Amino acid sequence: MPNNPHPSQSADAMPPEEDFLSLRDILVMILRHRWPIAIFVLLATLAAGIYFIIQPREYKAEGYLQVIPPVSLEGKVDRDLFETIIVSHLQKVSSAFLAKNVADALKTNGIEITPIALSRNIKITRPPKTDLIRLVAGEKSPDNAIHIVRHWIRLYQESVQKNNIRATLSQVHLLLKQAQSDTMEKQAAVDKLKSQADQTASLVTVSRAVDDRQLWSDLAQKTAPDKESLKKLSEIHIKGQEQSAEYINLKITLNNAEQLLSSTRAKRAFYQDVERMLDARASANGNDKVKKSEGESKDSEAALYVQTILKNSDIIQFGEPGLISASRGALKKTAVVFVGALFLSCFCAFLYEWSKGILSSR
Repeated sequence: MPNNPHPSQSADAMPPEEDFLSLRDILVMILRHRWPIAIFVLLATLAAGIYFIIQPREYKAEGYLQVIPPVSLEGKVDRDLFETIIVSHLQKVSSAFLAKNVADALKTNGIEITPIALSRNIKITRPPKTDLIRLVAGEKSPDNAIHIVRHWIRLYQESVQKNNIRATLSQVHLLLKQAQSDTMEKQAAVDKLKSQADQTASLVTVSRAVDDRQLWSDLAQKTAPDKESLKKLSEIHIKGQEQSAEYINLKITLNNAEQLLSSTRAKRAFYQDVERMLDARASANGNDKVKKSEGESKDSEAALYVQTILKNSDIIQFGEPGLISASRGALKKTAVVFVGALFLSCFCAFLYEWSKGILSSR
């Protein structure tokens, strides 16, 4: 019979269980290189501290835009619509197109900066539970920081005004088209009434026979004249003229139609003036200093209407941009470098010990 293997021999033939590294083992492996770790961390922290200290201070400027809530005729504010307007302004004021325009404006002041770098240097947020939009720009020069915020706010307000001009111009086109159609309709009605009035006589000739009963009674009692004389006497009529009622009604209707036509023409002329002024400002990119045409008065109804539209905006500048306290942050940045250098050196020491153990076990 075959000999059964001893239990102890079968147990020894089983593969050993895999060893796991404990936290204590990892700390021991790292502490074997404590001096190189300490030297590396010290040098890295010292170099970072010196670098951050000698770096020029970054100045920050801030500015605010205030969004005006939409108020109904009853004095109520639609909160959902207001929140939508604020989100819309936040997206527009952070657009890359505006950053490009600001970079071009800064270039005219001798400040060279790319739109991408400008977008990184400015932070646009909304303070919680407010109707404000906060713009913060960081630069090495305090004047440059203020210039960035000031130009950003100015150009955004100009872009809002340009959009208002274009939107109003589109509405004026529709109103002018309607006024032109009404004018043509009223003019056709006036022409028709004039034609009817021209074909209608203003005076009517009225002929009346002589109605004198006493005269005929006297003639009947006396010796009757010859028949020819009586015939001539009966043909006597009194003729006269008086105004035609139909003509008077036509003239009244025509006068009312001409008044409506005059009102419609005035409305059309008003919208034409508004359209011309808005076209001029749209061509001048929203600039108010446009050349006035002959006969155009700044006190005209169209000019006052356009000025009201240009002043009507749902976002305004809140205060003037100013500098805020800004530190170099050398201590904070150096602490971050210290933690990073310590973690990196410990990780490298652990990898070195772990790889050395694997190579020695082969």
